[in-house]
Amino acid sequence: MTLKKQALGGVKWTTVSMLIVTVLQFAQMAILARFLDPGDFGLMAVMMVVIGFSQAFQDMGISNAIIQRQNITHTQLSSLYWLNIASGVVLCLIVLAISPLVADFYDEPRITGLMAILSSVFVLVAIGNQYRVLCQKELDFRTMETINVVAAIAALAVAITLAVQGFGVLTLVVAMLTQAGLASALFLWVGLRRYHKPSLVYRHSELSGFYGFGLYQMGERSINYISANADKLLIGKLVGMNATGFYNLAWQLIIFPLSKINPIVNKVAFPVYSKVQNDPAALNRYYSFNVKALSIVTMPLLAFLLFFSQEVVRVVFGEGWSATAELLPALALVGIIKALGNPGGAIILALGRADVGFWWNVIWAISIVTGLTIGLLISPTAHTAVYVLLGLSLTVGMIWHVLIARIAKVEYRPIAEHFLKLFVVVMGIGWLGSSLTDAIGLSHALLRIFVGGLICALFYSLYLYLFEKPMFQMLKRNS
Repeated sequence: MTLKKQALGGVKWTTVSMLIVTVLQFAQMAILARFLDPGDFGLMAVMMVVIGFSQAFQDMGISNAIIQRQNITHTQLSSLYWLNIASGVVLCLIVLAISPLVADFYDEPRITGLMAILSSVFVLVAIGNQYRVLCQKELDFRTMETINVVAAIAALAVAITLAVQGFGVLTLVVAMLTQAGLASALFLWVGLRRYHKPSLVYRHSELSGFYGFGLYQMGERSINYISANADKLLIGKLVGMNATGFYNLAWQLIIFPLSKINPIVNKVAFPVYSKVQNDPAALNRYYSFNVKALSIVTMPLLAFLLFFSQEVVRVVFGEGWSATAELLPALALVGIIKALGNPGGAIILALGRADVGFWWNVIWAISIVTGLTIGLLISPTAHTAVYVLLGLSLTVGMIWHVLIARIAKVEYRPIAEHFLKLFVVVMGIGWLGSSLTDAIGLSHALLRIFVGGLICALFYSLYLYLFEKPMFQMLKRNS
């Protein structure tokens, strides 16, 4: 099977998985919003920042080096596996130790016990993480996505059961551990049968080539996580847990299209870019196509959230979440800008330039933390955080695209022109859909979403047919 067919097969499997997992997680979020209060979601968001930051150190940043390197020995894989297990245990103990400090910082005693339970995720993930990476390296997305779907179904079942029985924030904790633990166990089972069984050996000397790449990756992940979650940490401290809960659910709605759709391409793109890393023309062709394809899919969804924010929040979360709806429009613009920059990380890594990603994330993290801190001290509201993020995305965020263009030799002008044209189109269609829905006189939220969605889909389909036909013809030729 050719690389193109393998890549397209990966996209197809990832797409199917994304659709199923998105529906499951969306259902979980909608159901839990009717049983839990904003403070529960805010508390979980703050704890997940600490857990997520620690996960950046889980495998010393070496997992992506396994994909990027085309030749790797059994001894190296075995050594990396035990390194991953050891780091998981160490991180578990560290989080256990710092949980009382986090509880004191937020003056929330429940954090101590809940973080102690959450800390077990490091050991659970470490057990099967290498085999997940090997599935991705070999473009075995059928196995990867089947496991992801099974784990998401189990998490939904656990979450609903605990929520109905009144377990509160513990519902979110146990559901997360269920999904992570089951997925890891299944990857371990598959990996031992298909790839390799780790020997009881650890040779530090065999890993020297991995550490340079891995340390930059580890640093990039940790700093990137700080910049991506500084908003929740600072809102939780300077505004309160309820405000964090409203903000976090608004951000979850925005990040859904990005976190579910972008990996369809990016998960496949990294190993593909790595295989053609010495062919600049192929890299430019694949990257340009990927960015345009992601924009075509994500931008209309985010534009729809911008114009129908009140209706979407009312239907998904129920009554009492109007503060979340007020944050959505500006956050949707942040999401659109983020969608353009997200694919760049894969091409930078494929070229072995993890150092670039690291130093960029240092600059971005400093900008985010400084901007949010000053903004929230002056005006301690969740709205302030949203507008600070939007301003930084439109200014400092543009540096990332300059770096990609120079290092990867990507022709950015056609990408930028396509993005701006599409932005104008989706904004216009979103405004038209909202205006026509108002003109019809519809008041029921679900009916407004349905009719507005149909109007937007009709006009967007017409646009795709008239102006984006070459993209679909290219996809058809390569399939």
